[in-house]
Amino acid sequence: MKKKVFIGFLIVGALTMWIMSFHYFQNDDSGILRNKTVASQLWYMIVFRTHIGFGLLAILVGPLQFVHRFRAQYPRLHRRCGYWYFTSVVLSGLSGLLIAQFSMGGWVSRLGFTVLSILWLIITSKSILAITVSDIVEHQKWSYLGYSLTFAAITQRTLLLIPLLTNVSFVHIYQLSAWLPWILNLLIAHHLYQSTRSKQKLNPS
Repeated sequence: MKKKVFIGFLIVGALTMWIMSFHYFQNDDSGILRNKTVASQLWYMIVFRTHIGFGLLAILVGPLQFVHRFRAQYPRLHRRCGYWYFTSVVLSGLSGLLIAQFSMGGWVSRLGFTVLSILWLIITSKSILAITVSDIVEHQKWSYLGYSLTFAAITQRTLLLIPLLTNVSFVHIYQLSAWLPWILNLLIAHHLYQSTRSKQKLNPS
């Protein structure tokens, strides 16, 4: 029951993220782009929308991969979705690594988003490499951690509601959002993975 609620939470978060990010494909001066000089350049908008678009695809595909019934009944589709997810992360991660260098908030934000992009690429790659050698345990571990970094986009958007509802400086919260969401998500994912492994050991079937 708890896992179903958790999967439902991931799906709702993914759909919400799609709705919240749709405006980036309608206007060139929407949201955080409004005060960015570099956003007036075509190459930046292409890279930015690549990051957003494929990131949204990864966010949407990810939760389905954690549904046991889906994996058991449709193994080929599970693998196919896994490669779609991996491709989306690579494209979104590499483009994110580039646009991170133009983040508002100075070096604090730039470093935070840079570290996030690198970890996202490395951890997701480890998940794929593990399953290619049929190491399911390692694949599950890295999948949990990898999707926690994918989901960091949603955690970040939630954190950015604070300056909209209070008088707290947006830049300060934005700097915090470059670090806190993905660190918090990694800790939660590690705890969930450990709990799942403990249950699997108690109930091998």
